[in-house]
Amino acid sequence: AVLLAFTLLPMALNIVTDSVYVANLLKHLDQAVLYNVKEKPLFQILLQLWNTIRHRSDPYSVMHIRSHTNLPGFFVEGNAQADAVVAATAIKNVPNIMQQAVLSHQFFHHDANALRQQFKLSHSQAQAVVAACPDCRSLRVPAYYGTNS
Repeated sequence: AVLLAFTLLPMALNIVTDSVYVANLLKHLDQAVLYNVKEKPLFQILLQLWNTIRHRSDPYSVMHIRSHTNLPGFFVEGNAQADAVVAATAIKNVPNIMQQAVLSHQFFHHDANALRQQFKLSHSQAQAVVAACPDCRSLRVPAYYGTNS
């Protein structure tokens, strides 16, 4: 995807990625010395990317964000939208909203508030999705009501 972005957009470019690997690679690739690696397809892509960056005249910047968080902000919201688009295109038969929320939670383990916002679920529906997850069930902190005595 980054190689495609560099190829199609020769002007100044800002790349925001949720991959630490991609962010660190891009930050150091212009100064790297490439040698042959075991994975030929990966080496070919890296070589193309390296050549594209070396011959680039316009500046570019790379920013890493933590993915799948429910923090406020422009970049996180954009990442969530991109995730939703990719998830929708990856699934041939798009399930209903509740099924989408369950599938999303099984992969990303969003909390109930994030599920409510992303899928427009009710509070009880979102909590039911999280409660049904065996991975998240063990992490749930029980709510205690009353006073400490």
